[in-house]
Amino acid sequence: MKTPEGQFFSKGDLVRVKDMSPGERFCIIGFKKNIEGETIAVLKALFNETYIIEKPVSLLESLLIKGKL
Repeated sequence: MKTPEGQFFSKGDLVRVKDMSPGERFCIIGFKKNIEGETIAVLKALFNETYIIEKPVSLLESLLIKGKL
């Protein structure tokens, strides 16, 4: 999945959400489209197995590119 900024994301990528705490890290477990056609990532928290959220791909930042993991 490609973001408007040119980043590519796929299932299994480790990311953080730009508008959330920098300490929260997630793994992408899937993608879907919302009513407006925007791509939404389904995210599972790395350190909380029951925390699953959905965020627009445009709000994601890869952890691997930044060298954080």
